[in-house]
Amino acid sequence: MSIATLIGRPRSPSRNVAIESAAIELLREVGYERLSIEAVAQRAHVSKSTIYRRWRNKAELIADAVHHYAVCKMPSIDTGSLRGDLIEVIKEKVRTMQSEDGQLFAGLMAATKTDSDLADLLLSSMSDGVSSVHQAIFNRAKVRGEISSIANVETILEITPAVITFRLFMSRQNVDQKFIEHLVDNVLLPILHHQNK
Repeated sequence: MSIATLIGRPRSPSRNVAIESAAIELLREVGYERLSIEAVAQRAHVSKSTIYRRWRNKAELIADAVHHYAVCKMPSIDTGSLRGDLIEVIKEKVRTMQSEDGQLFAGLMAATKTDSDLADLLLSSMSDGVSSVHQAIFNRAKVRGEISSIANVETILEITPAVITFRLFMSRQNVDQKFIEHLVDNVLLPILHHQNK
């Protein structure tokens, strides 16, 4: 259930799409800090009250918009092995983060440092967007006996984006096929296999 649903969704889905699309456009153009509800209303050709009937504040609007936006989406991946799936998932994340969507993501991550509400809402929105893909990958791996049924995959889900984000946006290093395979073979799989014991 999305954030806006919890506080009362409107009766016009097309208006929601227009508002969220306007929010994403402005987010690209001016960034989160300079984005205002008034500017979104003008871009979407609605009143501010129309927006506030759906979202209580800017953080909730942006979190919901991001939740429905492509940056949160991930294609279904099934290579037949956990190693292959992990490599493909990471490659997809890298492609996204190196695209225009990645710049949007980086800007939002910077904004969360000073907006705790945005941080909490964004974490929930973006996690929901890819959790089903991750869950399917690890469930198949458990069925195949590649990892234990009690393996804690949460550690993997925390390590992977942290490493990728650091290399791409902090140290400015490549995340190529060789590095991705190294990360999977020497970090992620050993952690999961250790949990089998």
